[in-house]
Amino acid sequence: MDDILTIRDVATRLKLGERTVTAMLADGELPGFKLRGQWRLRRDHFEHWLASVAAGANVQAITSEIMGGISQSPHGAIPPAPVPDELPGQDDTGQAMNLLTERVPQAELHRRFIRALGAGVRSHTDLEHKPLEADLATPLPSRVRLYIFNATRPPGGRPVGEHKVQLIVPGQKRGQRASFDQTGGRIVLLAGYAAEEDVFVLWDAGLYTDFAWSRNVQVKATTIIEATAGKIAEQERRLRPAGGDAVTETLLACPPARLADALVRRVEITRDRMARA
Repeated sequence: MDDILTIRDVATRLKLGERTVTAMLADGELPGFKLRGQWRLRRDHFEHWLASVAAGANVQAITSEIMGGISQSPHGAIPPAPVPDELPGQDDTGQAMNLLTERVPQAELHRRFIRALGAGVRSHTDLEHKPLEADLATPLPSRVRLYIFNATRPPGGRPVGEHKVQLIVPGQKRGQRASFDQTGGRIVLLAGYAAEEDVFVLWDAGLYTDFAWSRNVQVKATTIIEATAGKIAEQERRLRPAGGDAVTETLLACPPARLADALVRRVEITRDRMARA
């Protein structure tokens, strides 16, 4: 009997769709880990989880217990899950991130964004340089300046499955405040990329000015999960921009195949907000 289970194995056992199982793993409702970008579960962890949930345990609580290697069951402690075959990333403050959070280099963030837009990209600057500037074809905005960050799941202190980006612009140092470069008539895009789920997030860049070094900007787990189902998910957040009144931000999340449509929608929503101001 195999000691490692795949998403299909678990979906068959639970009589759920594979997409549902993937969403549960991404949301911390199943005790899984990633190897080379693929979700896997230890059989003993899954069996313990299933027995506990069937007995009435909270799915997220028992998952957290198993992944922490701590169990109060009479069968004794559950050993910790194997570590993925890659080193933990470092967040922008230099602190170790959750081992189950995948991060990609800046140039790769740019490459995936450009690749998702496909033929809509006429030209772009060096992928190694941040921010990335691109000229796009109609109906996309013609000239954009992209600030894209890894959207990671912080280890503790936040709702399970919530993702965040940390705002740091080139040249900004710890303790300094900064803003995005709005010059040159380009539309500024603030984006995040959740690598494990292969989901892009688009915030309203105009609402983020004069921000502190490494400011956190969040997106809910449910929004990410909805995007993994192939939709352009929308989420509203209540913000108080620097020096301004409270405002409702609408952020978008989408899979790569919907990025072009989401980008058009992003510009429309931002323009509507500005017209109402």
